[in-house]
Amino acid sequence: MSDDIIICGNRNGPGTRILFLDDMAWRHSEFAKALFKRGVERVEVHRAWTAAEAKEYLHMYEFDQVFLDHDLCEEDIMLEVGERGKEASGMDVVDHIVAMENPPKDIIVHSLNGPARFEMCRRLEERGGIRVRNLPFHDLLRLLCPAMDY
Repeated sequence: MSDDIIICGNRNGPGTRILFLDDMAWRHSEFAKALFKRGVERVEVHRAWTAAEAKEYLHMYEFDQVFLDHDLCEEDIMLEVGERGKEASGMDVVDHIVAMENPPKDIIVHSLNGPARFEMCRRLEERGGIRVRNLPFHDLLRLLCPAMDY
């Protein structure tokens, strides 16, 4: 995998907009830290903690890149594909994106729930017109900032 897998940062300037969906505070923090270490300063990052927040942001803005988690509450960790959890999942956001007239063109699914991550990617790829990457969170951090120890 090459470094260009992440479009944010050096190649983008003012006006670049990213959506980051995850329910874990430490992931939001590590993502922000990795962007900072990479020298990303002029990128607008919208942080969503729930599927509803992510869908609301997708209605309000166009995003250059979207990062999606699947399991969005502690009780739903490793939720099986198709199983309804306590909270809406990243799969609900994927279904929303698939139905959009103009979906984001670049999406990275960073969930550690492998089967759900693969299914999210499959649905997005099936829709077409979206660059989709299957990248567990720890690998995402390594690509964003190889100098940091993850």
